[in-house]
Amino acid sequence: MSAVLPATIPTLQITKVKEHIGAIVTGIDLSQPVDAATRKKLYDAVVENVVLVIRGQAHLTPAQLQAGAELFGELMEDQNRRYLVDGHPLISVLDNFHKDSEGKPAKVGTNATWHTDHTNQEMPPKFTMLYAVAVPDKGGATSVCNSRAAYEGLPEDYRRKITDMKTENTLLSSARFKIANPDILRAQLESKKPPTIQPLVRTHPETGTKAVWFHKSKTERVIGMTPEETQDFLQDLTDRITQPQFCYAHEYQKGDLLIIDDRASLHKAGFDFDHSQQRRLYRMLVRGDKPY
Repeated sequence: MSAVLPATIPTLQITKVKEHIGAIVTGIDLSQPVDAATRKKLYDAVVENVVLVIRGQAHLTPAQLQAGAELFGELMEDQNRRYLVDGHPLISVLDNFHKDSEGKPAKVGTNATWHTDHTNQEMPPKFTMLYAVAVPDKGGATSVCNSRAAYEGLPEDYRRKITDMKTENTLLSSARFKIANPDILRAQLESKKPPTIQPLVRTHPETGTKAVWFHKSKTERVIGMTPEETQDFLQDLTDRITQPQFCYAHEYQKGDLLIIDDRASLHKAGFDFDHSQQRRLYRMLVRGDKPY
């Protein structure tokens, strides 16, 4: 009679995607307890690779997903509170099937322009997490740019030009009003909050490295420029840094948990998919500190 062999325990593996950006994690189940050493290894992998994808988590309940996200820090509220997971106010929902108040596709939180999240807040998130609940057959990738490596790759004179620049950040730049989601525009027009001043080039609080850091749609102006000049300048800067070697476009599998280090990156959503198919992501944000 043959002996019964014990079940094989998956081994954690972290595989780099590209030289400058991206890594894929397999061999972990976030519904199970995670020890301190593994937690540190995952955290360090996000910081090192700028974007980390934990595969094979389609079985998670919202509560288990939130617990897994909290391995990376304290979660904070998304500033858009319209679409949330029932009973889990720290998990927001990005879904191409959502409609705005005019009955048009809402596109809430699914920004096709390169950006980092919530720059209009004094303490924006340090990590953005996106969990794939439903994905189209193809397309709909989230693209991430390592703006730390991209900054280092800029000519020295250009780095000197931009390093001390400051931006004024609002919920929505006045230069973007004409193409605004009406719900976001209404909130902006009703807001009495003054612009939040942020550095255009941010220092990472853990590594000491510098990265280009902005949200084009939330930048009212670079100080010293008009709003219109600002949009043109930021578009030129975007074109300079989003070179293929610094970017990774992640095509989702259901159950992927994508984690972005917002302090060293820009990201954008892809709309190149069949919109009769659903693209539904849960988003969680890890509380950050004041940029400098």
